[in-house]
Amino acid sequence: MKHTWLSAALIAAFLAPLHSQADNSSTAAVQLIEVEDADCAINDGKLITLTNTQPQSGKVVWVDRWYLDKQTADHTKHVLNREHPSASLGCSITRAGSQHWTIYSVTDLPG
Repeated sequence: MKHTWLSAALIAAFLAPLHSQADNSSTAAVQLIEVEDADCAINDGKLITLTNTQPQSGKVVWVDRWYLDKQTADHTKHVLNREHPSASLGCSITRAGSQHWTIYSVTDLPG
């Protein structure tokens, strides 16, 4: 039986304002995006990518991972700048089940 899962981007858009410690303009510049990926497609999933939509302004982003609808201890920091405006987080569906990420905070890189 296949389950219909909310996209990680939709979940992040809903939960990010609850967890965000940054102003709205910084948070709005960072998105969780689903990307087609051969490795993830094996399990009917998508690759979840954290993307800075305004790379001229670097961001420090902290994300939390949820696995099988339970928050994990994974609280990771990603620096998104001109050289690296995106970071791959992982597949939305693994062999054991689903996972997603939520944005905890977004701050601007200094200077």
